[in-house]
Amino acid sequence: MEKNLIESDFLKVEYDFIEYYVGMAKMVVYWHVKALGFEVVAYCGPETGYPEQCSYYIVKNDIKLVITSASNPKSYQIVSFVDLHGNGIKRIGVKIKDVPTFYQNALEKGAVPMRFPYTISDAHGSVDMASVKIFDDNEIVFVDYDKYDGVFMPGFEPVESGEWDFDKEESYLQDIDHIASALRINEIKIWETYFNNIFSSKTVSCFDERQKDGENKIGMYLKVLQTDDKQVNNVLVEPDQHKNTQVQLFIDQNYGSGIQHIAFSSSNIFKSVEILRKNGVKFTSFPDSYYNNLRKKYPKLDVDKMQKHGVLCDVIDDTFLLQVFTAPIGDRATFFYEIIQRVNYYEGFGLDNIHALFAAMEEEIMMNKS
Repeated sequence: MEKNLIESDFLKVEYDFIEYYVGMAKMVVYWHVKALGFEVVAYCGPETGYPEQCSYYIVKNDIKLVITSASNPKSYQIVSFVDLHGNGIKRIGVKIKDVPTFYQNALEKGAVPMRFPYTISDAHGSVDMASVKIFDDNEIVFVDYDKYDGVFMPGFEPVESGEWDFDKEESYLQDIDHIASALRINEIKIWETYFNNIFSSKTVSCFDERQKDGENKIGMYLKVLQTDDKQVNNVLVEPDQHKNTQVQLFIDQNYGSGIQHIAFSSSNIFKSVEILRKNGVKFTSFPDSYYNNLRKKYPKLDVDKMQKHGVLCDVIDDTFLLQVFTAPIGDRATFFYEIIQRVNYYEGFGLDNIHALFAAMEEEIMMNKS
């Protein structure tokens, strides 16, 4: 019995933080604070004993982001990533128990090691960490904070509120719902097995819209991977060789596979969209025909409100998903955010909306090619 308890404990995993590598950290942080309502909590850089980087730890409820840029040209890992991919996500931090055991278990199941278990410490205690490779240039970092009571992790010091004190309205963003990655043709099977082995997750949905025999398909292949407790959700998508899609555009402009978007859950998606749009965030728009069809199919839903805010809706029985997508947030047509609200414990991923989503996104995102 004790052995089973130990095994179930160390296998439990949940999202912790997402780290971005960017050209100018302070500017990206400023946008997240002003546009999305994040708070700057801590800073790590030359002033705190880390001469090669500037990292800001920013938080919105249970969403934790680390925005990192190079503080000098010798920071090769950061500089080379940004030069090749542009601003983007470098690593996903996941919180676990017993890093050495979890890491060894991951390696035995095929994970590619990036950094073997190590410990960092300061006056507030110690944090155990390790990392494995994913995709072309990304990492998953395993983190255990059990012996640490500082603001984030060693090297980060609390930020005085004055510099980042802005008048801002509540954005209602709550936590990370899922992470979606764009892969090359035939890569899904590789990374599906890899993720499911590491996290003991399962493939819960499959959406195949690849063109065959002249059929009019949207040209993509998608799978959803989910842990039993639904704490870690990974969406993998690859393009179709017969059609030029925004998935292929991401791969082209990112110079390889990588993390395409993060979905934040909202406690009030209509308020979120209203406030974010007021703050200058641009959202993907959808054709009137989508909402006309929605009215016919679900006459009891407030489709007028959805259309006003550009929100999509997917219904399963008496539960439904509300979702909206930002335009790419950087100069390249790569990374964007999704905002969702699950009503009455909706458990799907809006696959019925994919046709409407991609038809609209193709038109908007492809415009960024020029």
